[in-house]
Amino acid sequence: MKIKILTAPLLLSAICLSQVMAEPTPPAASRHSLTWKRAEQLQSRWSEDLLLATPLPEYPRPTMTRPAWKNLNGEWDFLGNGPVPPQIPDSFPEKALVPSATQALTSCLAKAYDRGWYRKSIQIPDDWAGKKILLHCEAIGTKSTLYFDGIKLASQEGGFERVSHELPACTPGKTHQILVYFDDTDKRMPRGKLSQLSGLWQTVWIEPVPTDHVISFKQTPDIDASCLVLEVAASDPSLTVEVTARDQGKIVATAEGVARDAITLKIPNQKLWTPENPFLYDLRIDLKKDGAVIDRVDSYFGMRKISTGNVDGAPRILLNNKPYFQVGLLEHGRWPDSIFTQPSDECLQWEIQTAKDMGFNTIRSHLKVESERWYSWCDKMGMLIWQDMPVPTFFSAYRPKSEEDKQILRDTLRDMMVQRYNHPSIISWIIFNEGGAQFEPRLMTLLAKKLDASRLINTTSHIWLTDEAKREPGDSQSRFNTDYYDAHCYERTLKFYYEGNTSYIPAAFGEFGGIGLKIDGHTWNPTKKPWGYGPLAESADQLVSEYEKLVKQAVAMRQSDDLCAIIYTELVDHLDEVNGFITFDRKVLKVDVEKMRKINELFRDSATVLQTTAPAAGTPQP
Repeated sequence: MKIKILTAPLLLSAICLSQVMAEPTPPAASRHSLTWKRAEQLQSRWSEDLLLATPLPEYPRPTMTRPAWKNLNGEWDFLGNGPVPPQIPDSFPEKALVPSATQALTSCLAKAYDRGWYRKSIQIPDDWAGKKILLHCEAIGTKSTLYFDGIKLASQEGGFERVSHELPACTPGKTHQILVYFDDTDKRMPRGKLSQLSGLWQTVWIEPVPTDHVISFKQTPDIDASCLVLEVAASDPSLTVEVTARDQGKIVATAEGVARDAITLKIPNQKLWTPENPFLYDLRIDLKKDGAVIDRVDSYFGMRKISTGNVDGAPRILLNNKPYFQVGLLEHGRWPDSIFTQPSDECLQWEIQTAKDMGFNTIRSHLKVESERWYSWCDKMGMLIWQDMPVPTFFSAYRPKSEEDKQILRDTLRDMMVQRYNHPSIISWIIFNEGGAQFEPRLMTLLAKKLDASRLINTTSHIWLTDEAKREPGDSQSRFNTDYYDAHCYERTLKFYYEGNTSYIPAAFGEFGGIGLKIDGHTWNPTKKPWGYGPLAESADQLVSEYEKLVKQAVAMRQSDDLCAIIYTELVDHLDEVNGFITFDRKVLKVDVEKMRKINELFRDSATVLQTTAPAAGTPQP
């Protein structure tokens, strides 16, 4: 099998979808003046897109858009370490590129600062006069304090959440100053698989809003009642809200209510959202006062339902009330030179489309909350998402002990679920991965179900730190009310680590496979031995062959073990792990797309029946 070396023209052909159009980017000549402190390391295929004067120029919040906004990405003044608030520094001797964590090559700092300061001078456009100005930082690692013209706005904890604040006393034509202080010294803060996550690593932007405006909204589809339920938060909850749904410009439904009350939008002849047909309705929300529209936001929604149920005597995961078998990929969302910051919007689209082309219908976002745009592309292109809650440095033995420690993770779960709630592609929230930072699993599950009753809750992917880890029949309380059983298996013979075939909820392999294949010239550290789960494949043909054997075992386990979903490790190589189907630099696709698609169809197709070569039961995991 010939390995495919990827180039820019191949990218364009891979994402040529009539319903998904990339937004325009600034001309290539518009570059910032900073230089990379380049070391000898792997370079991503799209990394030079971060050389633009305004990197990541696309609108950062596609689920709630307004026409007026200003992107503040680009060059910022920078001071590493410096004074601790409330003291404010006088000088900023360096320049940094935003967005990028300070330790990323693309930040033009390439140094992991524990603390530091950013400064940006801005001017408010003349036509924003009389409006409130909101500042949004899409992600800051990991604690932050914001200042505007020397006035403290607020402090925030958490490295993956959007931080938003009103800027006081903005005057068009006047130069104002934004200061951002970050502190990445508290090791209890979630960072996923990073040891540090320092600074402004996602888009920073401002937008004007009227005095009375829409703050946020929550949308929940109900396909059984053919309706969308909306809860709109407005600065004045007594104001009228009008919502309108459109299908390709044609109005299909309208409803009106008061901001403080739930509004039901009935959808006649509803079109359901699936990965195969990811149909999205356009949504408009008008905030009215005395009959006049004073604020307007645009969005979209998908009519889809995710649930579990018994089908022909077997517990199944259901999409839109029908059994739906999921074949997915683990994805870390990490790049060699920009770390957690996506180098371009184009890269996000290409990865999703490549996964779809290979026949995958699910991605597990692993220990990281992605940018809003990534989820939006999954909504538009049709990819189911299992979303992990980020935790403190994963490879540590950290366990939250104090109430303050636990509250940090409760807040992380809440912020993730609230800020990403409106994406139809997300069908499951995963609270814990293995034993990482695991505590009070039953109470955390109840919290998650209170925050979102419309999606599946996976209490922990693989390891339970109590005697209730075994998958046994009985009252669901013994499984902390998790909606499906999730285990990891990296052996070449798939099996669950429990005694007997005693399932009573749907089962999944949240991780499996991990077959490595090294591609010379495209590894993270050429001097270090590459790593995979078990022996590395010696060729692309062997990689595909070994993967096919695992999938065929999984097909048989749909009946013997109620297996409903399998998540392969992984889409893209991660550091020295070479078990991805794509190299870490995104320059080589290791496998034949068509062969992969046909293999994955074996599991996705409910009519496929194969005899298992895997035992129905295995030895309990120690």
